[in-house]
Amino acid sequence: MNQEYAPQQQLETKDYLAIILSLFLPGVGHMMLGQVVKGIVIFAVTVCTCAGGGLLLVAVALDAFCVARALKERPVGDWEFFPQHQRFLGF
Repeated sequence: MNQEYAPQQQLETKDYLAIILSLFLPGVGHMMLGQVVKGIVIFAVTVCTCAGGGLLLVAVALDAFCVARALKERPVGDWEFFPQHQRFLGF
């Protein structure tokens, strides 16, 4: 990733769209945020486990939220899960 990262706190419309898509199509939001392989794996696991009783859907959406927020400040690794979760989620 050779992009300039200026500190920015506000999520953009595309970030919210990625988070919402993660609720309905787990993995697609991560693909939109640039974590393509991670998104494909999440989608495949979701299909194979029938979404793990819904718990996986919530976890994936929270991860997409953390990734979107972290991308406003710094590059995020392709396999980084819940970046800066203590700061963004409070736990």
